[in-house]
Amino acid sequence: MRVGKGCGRCRHRHIRCVIPTGASACAPCARLGRVCHLDPRFQFKAVHHIYQKSNGSSARFDLVWDEQQVWVDVLQPVTFVNEAFDEWEGGEFVSQSHSQIAGNPPDTILSPSQQLDTLSEVTTGFKSSLQHVSIHHGLELAPTSSPLMPYPDETLMLSLREASLMRNFIQKIAPWADICDPQSHFSTVVPRRAMKIPMVFKAVLALAARHDAILNKTSDWEASSYHGQCVELLITALDRPDHTYDDDLLVTVVILRIYEELENNTDEKFHLLGSNRLINLMSRSASSGGMAEAVSWQFLRQAIYASVVQYQHFQLDLRNYERSSMFLRDDDAAFANMIIFHCAHIIQLCRDFPEQSVEVTAWHRVSEAVDEWHVKKPITWQPIRYQAPDLAANRPFPEMWMMSAPAGLYLTPSSPRMALTDDALSVVGMQYYYAARIFLTLTDPQSLQMNDYARARFRHQAERTIAAHVATVIGLSLSNESVQNAYFMACHLLHRYGHCLRDQAEQEGSLNFLDRVENVLGWRTAWIRQELGRQWAEMAVDV
Repeated sequence: MRVGKGCGRCRHRHIRCVIPTGASACAPCARLGRVCHLDPRFQFKAVHHIYQKSNGSSARFDLVWDEQQVWVDVLQPVTFVNEAFDEWEGGEFVSQSHSQIAGNPPDTILSPSQQLDTLSEVTTGFKSSLQHVSIHHGLELAPTSSPLMPYPDETLMLSLREASLMRNFIQKIAPWADICDPQSHFSTVVPRRAMKIPMVFKAVLALAARHDAILNKTSDWEASSYHGQCVELLITALDRPDHTYDDDLLVTVVILRIYEELENNTDEKFHLLGSNRLINLMSRSASSGGMAEAVSWQFLRQAIYASVVQYQHFQLDLRNYERSSMFLRDDDAAFANMIIFHCAHIIQLCRDFPEQSVEVTAWHRVSEAVDEWHVKKPITWQPIRYQAPDLAANRPFPEMWMMSAPAGLYLTPSSPRMALTDDALSVVGMQYYYAARIFLTLTDPQSLQMNDYARARFRHQAERTIAAHVATVIGLSLSNESVQNAYFMACHLLHRYGHCLRDQAEQEGSLNFLDRVENVLGWRTAWIRQELGRQWAEMAVDV
């Protein structure tokens, strides 16, 4: 046995628990007006092994479950409780999983109106889940501290390490989010906000530290520490009334979502849930202009990633995006964002593709919208050089050099200043176009009217079409190496549809591409390579 230290709530939140002499509650619980659950003086310690003397010598015996352990019969149904979303209330852990917050079964898809009706409960659930991601830190906010209170100008002094991380964010990470933002808010506005708002500052440092640790193959402890501090500030910010939520809260959650994505093979998606619901709550953010709109469009791309790679149901209210000025403009950034919107619309329409059929009229409507976009796209989005793939010559992917718009300049209606554009918009925009064509191919409703043989033939032809589109997306990435953001969609589609690549040259080229992405970008791809190797081996045996 050992002496218990701290109340259950403070240990659960990983914060310091201070118990004044003679008090019946700790200082944090007393300040927040919550019931303090102090442990008894003694508690049992788990025993994992024992030492026992035999014939004068000591031997260690590990206490583990035997593989043949017989479990007792259960006379009534039991329910598994995922403690990753639990909240400590009244001496008990109460489940607050995202599917239970609104009283829906786990597989129920909330409509946009249902989501908006349950936002007050949603915020509570998001705060509950955040309690579980504040790890490896001991930060406790002073009673007067605030995540939104600006740093006094004379007190914020960056250490050499903090300055290095800030520069890493601006130069290497922010361009990922700015890919379709002509004003580059993540590279310009967000760093300035970080120098004033503690919550944004800690989010930026956490993301930059994790990216640096991945590239240098070092420990993630520094990033976890900054992340834990940011989560504490974020929880406090969410305690404020809903109407006070602002751009800083939104950008913090979206940056923390990128932080989660960098560990994509162990992505717990805490901030995906929060970002979804905050953006639906702040419904005007997607069409308000400025940083809020830029952040909302960045999260739309994050939601597409989660749907494609992690099979997450798409729950953003796309009506908020329909009011955006992107649909009233004809510049490169607007065209890129429009095809991203169409791609998201297809995913939402065919959210369980290809297992479930879709409404035929709606499918044809969105298919025609994609075709119309392709016809109207800027003439400068045509490659200035195209070389078809040649499997016999070990060139599995097409070569497509993209060019910038004439004079490299265009005006945005929201800003009187000139904004630079480059081939990045055309590369990323065309990648989303081919992704949209893949989703449409998989859900083509004409297959529902076919007999068994015709449906099997259709599926075989569809896989060949998908393989060609995936190869084109990879070719766009490799042919325009300066557009690092283009690596992401290629990785996402390889994970989801790489099994359609049957030629050895395509498979080897894909593995080499994934290696390059991890080495250059710091985006983990080893798990994708492993999964593709297994799939290709199984497909080869079947053939």
